[in-house]
Amino acid sequence: MKPYVLTVTLNPAIDKTAIVSNFKIGKDFRENALFLAAGGKGINVSRVLQRLSKPTVATGFIGGPNGEYLKKHLDDERIKHDFCRIMDNARTSLTIIDPALNTITRVLERGPVVTKKDLDSFRRKYLKLLKESCYVVFSGRNVPGAPDSFYSELITIAKKNSVNTVFDTSGKPYELGLKRKPFMVKPNLKEAEQALGKKLPSFSQVKQAARDLHRFGIMIVAITMGSRGALVFNGKEMIMATPPKVNRLSPVGCGDAFIGGFIAYCINNRSLADCVRMAVACGAANTLHINPGFIKPADLKRIYKEVKIKNLGSR
Repeated sequence: MKPYVLTVTLNPAIDKTAIVSNFKIGKDFRENALFLAAGGKGINVSRVLQRLSKPTVATGFIGGPNGEYLKKHLDDERIKHDFCRIMDNARTSLTIIDPALNTITRVLERGPVVTKKDLDSFRRKYLKLLKESCYVVFSGRNVPGAPDSFYSELITIAKKNSVNTVFDTSGKPYELGLKRKPFMVKPNLKEAEQALGKKLPSFSQVKQAARDLHRFGIMIVAITMGSRGALVFNGKEMIMATPPKVNRLSPVGCGDAFIGGFIAYCINNRSLADCVRMAVACGAANTLHINPGFIKPADLKRIYKEVKIKNLGSR
């Protein structure tokens, strides 16, 4: 197998999405439609990479009947995986989409608790998987039982093995991981504000935030802003990309699709502008489907052409 993109989803989930019109708290409802998928942010990245014909392997912790269900879904999608088996059951995430009120409500389980033995087993598996990896993506929340420093430890190990790291999480694990200077980070606007400890109300402040994170030692900084697009800075070029308007069904997984698209073109040594265009196109195409990462080639081809790119130089 060619060198692959390894995605680390420490706390994967069965993603359950229900379509419920006029949803209100405290009432009983019957869903209009129900969708199930193997979920977790890293798995979503692998799904997009697989659909872009890029070799990928998904790893993390998995256990119980839900874990078996997740593996079957990944097998059905032909997404390669090599998870660390644990005793506790994998979690379920519920998303309620109300098309009448245009709202999205999410209930995210905390997930299983891993032991010291589980963490040691994962470290061994991770080291083995790194040997054939060209990139490793750390995406999604930490798993209960793992220290807040676990992501930062994994980033350090990857860098020692000369594997580029992409980091996308939040909270204390994010703060600690940033100190290890990953190759790329992709915060959304709120996460960028949390990382820098200040509000970013203007576009000029968003640009400065990208410069600040780059000066911190991060090679590529991508700040995503939903339908407004994304700003990406690599120290030499600053690219702003804006997607076309689309009939959005769900925004869940758009950031993951962005990462998948960016890496897919980065592997092919495309220009920064091309990488950002593909990333934003994947994010927009993701919104056209209920399940995250299930982008279609026809949608992607059309949207890619319509993404607006502006090169802001190094300003």
